[in-house]
Amino acid sequence: MEHEKNDSQYIENKDEELLEDPKKSQAGKKFLLGFFDLIKTVVLIAVLTYAIRLFVIQPFIVEGQSMEPSFRNSDYLITEKISLRMRQIGRGEIVIFHPPENTEINYIKRVVGLPGDTINLKNGKVMLNGKQLGEPYLSSNDQTSSVGNQGFTATLKEGEYFVMGDNRSHSRDSRELGAIPLHNIVSRVWFRLLPINNVRAFAAVSYGQLP
Repeated sequence: MEHEKNDSQYIENKDEELLEDPKKSQAGKKFLLGFFDLIKTVVLIAVLTYAIRLFVIQPFIVEGQSMEPSFRNSDYLITEKISLRMRQIGRGEIVIFHPPENTEINYIKRVVGLPGDTINLKNGKVMLNGKQLGEPYLSSNDQTSSVGNQGFTATLKEGEYFVMGDNRSHSRDSRELGAIPLHNIVSRVWFRLLPINNVRAFAAVSYGQLP
């Protein structure tokens, strides 16, 4: 009988332990649900960030001096992509593009010539469709010469753009690369975020009356 009593106590104790399990199970479920919610939130944020960077905006850090004085080395820019699908690129806008020879790298230059334009470099100046193009973003003593100081003329076809750096003597651009196809243009420069004391937005330059 004593043996049976011990068994009965053991069973009763076991039942008491089983009564505690639902609480532990519920706490575990709450923890797992919270953990899964956190994972879903992180994944959603990562997907949205990737989508925004792929289709809408993209940061860009300037390397080199080809766009001085407009941009300096290490300037942190925010560029946007979506308007490339909504409107044509404007003359004077600053774009990020892949050079035709290497689509793995990015260049930053200013659009000078649009489809249908004829660009001629003459006496250190840019001639656009037979008339001199005034370029207020250049340093006063900057001259625009062709590679090897040879005569240069280019007529742009549909979907082609002529781009140059603002620092003409230290820029590898359409004078050497040739015209840039539209599909090589990645984004437009929207604004400069850093350095913080030089934050500003960028838009197409007004050239006044053009031919």
